[in-house]
Amino acid sequence: MGLDGVDGFIFNETMKILVICLQRIGDVLLTTPLIRSIKSAYPHATVDALVCNDTMQVLEGNADINAVIVTHRHSKKIQRLKELFNLWNTYDISVSTIPSDRARLYGWAASTRHFGTYLEKDSFLAKKLMLSRVLFDNINTHTVAMNLKICDLMGIPKIQTVVAPTVLQTEILMSLKAPYVVVHPYPKFVYKSWKSNEWKKLLAQLIQKGLHVYISGSNDPQEFKYCQDLVISDNVTNISGKYSLAELSVIISNASLFIGVDTSVTHIAAATGVKVIAIYGPTNPVKWGPWPVETNYSDKAIWLGHAKAPQVHQKITLIQGSQSCIPCAQEGCHRHINSESECLTTLTSEKVEKEVDRVLVSSEFSNSLEQH
Repeated sequence: MGLDGVDGFIFNETMKILVICLQRIGDVLLTTPLIRSIKSAYPHATVDALVCNDTMQVLEGNADINAVIVTHRHSKKIQRLKELFNLWNTYDISVSTIPSDRARLYGWAASTRHFGTYLEKDSFLAKKLMLSRVLFDNINTHTVAMNLKICDLMGIPKIQTVVAPTVLQTEILMSLKAPYVVVHPYPKFVYKSWKSNEWKKLLAQLIQKGLHVYISGSNDPQEFKYCQDLVISDNVTNISGKYSLAELSVIISNASLFIGVDTSVTHIAAATGVKVIAIYGPTNPVKWGPWPVETNYSDKAIWLGHAKAPQVHQKITLIQGSQSCIPCAQEGCHRHINSESECLTTLTSEKVEKEVDRVLVSSEFSNSLEQH
């Protein structure tokens, strides 16, 4: 089953396919199951990805992609016209995962066989930019599952594996103190933040268990300072800005546990197969919960929108507050990115510590402690 004969098109081994995702890092990462599905269906085809310059690092080491094409997120119109010209009829097939005008326009320019998504409110012209399209669901369908609906349009099997960035630099592990936990406490926006004093209580518990803690983050000065303030002892090391996403992915994959907030690094951690505790606030986990490594749920939702008790799927534990308004899917209680979210500010470390105890009770963890 495949694209052979669609619109008079005959598959050939030199076919070129472009996958376009111009959203954030997490969006691009969660496009990798679609890319793997395409590459698996057509192993001899050239599969390229078109992403924004601030997200390309999440595709590092991805063997399913032949080339990553970069555009600037806030480029000027003249630059975008040049990009459209350079893309013109360059590919046999193009795919856009998000119903944005820019992504669909690039897809239309790249190939006459453009597959994508649309919204009910979209204009007739916007819909006609695609050869075939699927209605975009931003509430009840997980991002991975939504992206994979394009496989149905293309007539190819779905592969549900999220591909984490990776790099062949095993020496980066030699300097780390095992057993260790990676903690990613700082999200891009305040409304996804947990209280720093609660982080410190949790870190103290991890240290007491004989674990070294590595705090990850970017090299943004504000983020670095936030992470540095959590260094409460010699058993906590701030590695913010020290490693690329691919290098950090390798570090996380060898940890005893990863604990993080609602951010792209938590999605990367889930993709590595490590044990994950994810702390979520107003975000809808039905749409944005961490995607387990071994997944075969078809159209069934993996996560509930809200559960007062922690939800567990395979190695992932998702913790939320107890407020009835969860998930509001809003930017904090005051509806802006620098607003606090009560569902997070009232969440105590005791609730997370209880899950840490449960997750770490395993022979694997016990053996690693005995060896060190």
